Amino acid sequence: MKEAGCRLLIVGYESGDQQILKNIKKGATIERARQFTKDCHKLGLVVHGDFILGLPGETRDTIKNTINFAKELDVETIQVSVAHAYPGTELHEFAVKNGFMTSDTKMVDDGGHQMVQIEYPGLPAAEILEAVHHFYDEYYFRPKAAYRILRKAVFDNSERKRLYKEARTFLKLRAQRHKWVKDNRKEAPTPEPAKA
Repeated sequence: MKEAGCRLLIVGYESGDQQILKNIKKGATIERARQFTKDCHKLGLVVHGDFILGLPGETRDTIKNTINFAKELDVETIQVSVAHAYPGTELHEFAVKNGFMTSDTKMVDDGGHQMVQIEYPGLPAAEILEAVHHFYDEYYFRPKAAYRILRKAVFDNSERKRLYKEARTFLKLRAQRHKWVKDNRKEAPTPEPAKA
């Protein structure tokens, strides 16, 4: 592929938890994704990994598994999205049937930020959005990822300009995401304490 001119692969890993992959009928395994990524690294192919939080069966633990899996894969760049339940899909039917749809069914807000449509018992919508924010921070603020970015910037002027522009955009979006999560955390209802 590389000899034919391929320089970047966009890979939909979706989750780093095998049960989540089974729940969405991905037809892939964590081990196969791991080996595929190793093979891409050996061939010198750049990989951009896509992940989705809020898929059926998502918990705090499965989110941690996905973040850890992404860091283990150590792909060049990532995108983290939230699951959206499009009408007519199995996910939409599942969410409606089980009462998991939030009252706000918009996929994005007026600023273009992703909204969470599905929340699970013990995993409210605001927490899923906060996990997206946390995912990016844990991934990109690791020494290995920071070193990779800085190494490129030091040795290539055009790459330095591109990375500077991307870094500014990323930090601006990060600040907006952080503010949005903070504001929505305040608005989220406080769960009632369990009765003994």
